[in-house]
Amino acid sequence: MRLQLSYAVFSASAGAAVAAGDALPSSLRMIESLMTRDQGVTSSGAATSTLESGILAIALADAAEQYPSSSSAKYTDYLAKVLAAAAPDLSNATRDATKPLDRFSIFTGVNDAHAVHARIEDDSAGVIGAAYDAINASFALQTRNPDGGLWYYVYPEWSYLDGIFSLLPFMAAAAPRPNYTDMALQVRLVTEHCHDNSSGLYFHGYDWSRKAVWADAHTGASPYVWGRSLAWFLAGLVQTWEVMDCRGKTNGGSGHDALCAELRRIMSGAAPRLVSYADGETGAWWQLPTLGSRQGNFLESSSTALFIFSLLKAQRLGLLTGAGASKCCGDGCNDGDVIQKAALKAYDYTKTNFVTHFGNGTIGFDKTVAVCSLNSTATFEYYTSRPLVPNGLLGEAAFVLASLEVERLAA
Repeated sequence: MRLQLSYAVFSASAGAAVAAGDALPSSLRMIESLMTRDQGVTSSGAATSTLESGILAIALADAAEQYPSSSSAKYTDYLAKVLAAAAPDLSNATRDATKPLDRFSIFTGVNDAHAVHARIEDDSAGVIGAAYDAINASFALQTRNPDGGLWYYVYPEWSYLDGIFSLLPFMAAAAPRPNYTDMALQVRLVTEHCHDNSSGLYFHGYDWSRKAVWADAHTGASPYVWGRSLAWFLAGLVQTWEVMDCRGKTNGGSGHDALCAELRRIMSGAAPRLVSYADGETGAWWQLPTLGSRQGNFLESSSTALFIFSLLKAQRLGLLTGAGASKCCGDGCNDGDVIQKAALKAYDYTKTNFVTHFGNGTIGFDKTVAVCSLNSTATFEYYTSRPLVPNGLLGEAAFVLASLEVERLAA
């Protein structure tokens, strides 16, 4: 019964995600479109270019896995090209340790490429393997604050929510066994310092030293919940839950099981609060989600796509089960499943208003904000005056991931 109701919601709000006939599903149409633009192979030159490559690699691998066919080879071939383009700048562990935590998304991308049999072995110069090894070795060299929290970048004692998307799945894949104690520490520090008691969500980051102009005197937290940093954080928790096999591996040892329980606690608490801050009319999320339609704030596409992905994948993997009957988001909710309905409403708006059409069969993605750094005043005016990037890979790849989850509902 629940699946039938879910499909009904899908049909009403996002039925165009998988078009009839021979048309490509939206996920693959976006991939094919960005391939025509050589995105991810030719660098954008942005400060976020490493993360762009990482999330694109993850999205390409997920698409190849979800749609295995003779045509999927072109996606895995493109995946190999993306990794080969990103790798040369990441081949020295000492230098890598001075780069943002975003680099660990490339490590995950390589693992995912192996899983879908992308031909990265054709990399005769060995640059992908060298980068993979260097990124792995750079973790031990990463600077930490006195509590053991990893710096996000070179800014002294600063840790960002953003880094969890790249960092935590990397740590979860460590061989021969992940350091669950360290993983739990990274999660605990960002949640304790960045939790916004008023909204139930999480601020952008914190300064352990409390010296930054924006740092709260008690927690060190920055003053605003930024949509995309929160989205990276939640997506990172979902990805880590999957890598750890928290749903299927119910006796993985005390460290494993305790961390799984903590991931569920955080996600189950944040999901209904996140839904409550979606724009009532459109279902999308604001650049600064807790401030709604305050003059200057705007609906932002990349965070909206990442939220859709995170909510739907978390639900599919059982991460939201037992989140509370009053804010039902797990099994047995039936048509009270507000989480899935909210995600699909946001997806419908995204397809209609953020996806752009060029008239030649290709599509793009609009209203993706440029990077917002805490190396700033971190004021309302700063966040709301950042430029919007057309066809930004952070938004496009997030849309691919969101579409793949929506398309699963129709399968």
